[in-house]
Amino acid sequence: MNSSKRSELYRLLCLAEDYLLDGFRHEHPAPVAAGADAGRSLQTLAEEIRICRKCGLHENRTRAVPGEGVSRPRVLVVGEGPGGEEDRSGRPFVGPAGKYLDKWLEAVGLDRSSSCFITNVVKCRPPGNRDPLPEESAACLPYLQRQIELLEPVAILSVGRIATQILTGLSAGIGELRAGQHTYQGIALIATYHPSAVLRNPELRKPVWEDLKRLRSLLDHG
Repeated sequence: MNSSKRSELYRLLCLAEDYLLDGFRHEHPAPVAAGADAGRSLQTLAEEIRICRKCGLHENRTRAVPGEGVSRPRVLVVGEGPGGEEDRSGRPFVGPAGKYLDKWLEAVGLDRSSSCFITNVVKCRPPGNRDPLPEESAACLPYLQRQIELLEPVAILSVGRIATQILTGLSAGIGELRAGQHTYQGIALIATYHPSAVLRNPELRKPVWEDLKRLRSLLDHG
């Protein structure tokens, strides 16, 4: 199947899903930037995630949230899991925390549409925005690992305690984890607070800015 036929099939599938769920049409940006084989493979993986039933989270979801961005990002941003707005739209970090995250990225010369890919450890919303259960994270982690293999990011920005603990295998709090040197699958990992935590506690802005400057320096100097 050529790319135009795949795109049309994707559009029709999204349209059918919208009418079944809500009765009206939503905007559906392509899951990844157009182009390369990696982009097509990411789209195939996204379609697999959307129909996944490997854990109980699928039972209450509106939409799975595979992630979005460019197929060769400078930075892969990884959060814990989708919230309510993400569950409704099928897109990652689109609520207030997501808009705040966009400002963080912009402050260090990054953008989700040109230099980043944004996703979560679990791709379906945990009920009540609770922490993912270990079996839920374990079921979903292979999807993230496959995304990383396809994306080949220069760096990973892990936002929040849960995502950072899962990616590092450590149980410390985010205040301690953000000060450490980490890698995941051989890729440098910078940990910081979750945007929603900073919205609740503006005193965290300064440490987040320090973390973002570390990320920028890593990108500039390797």
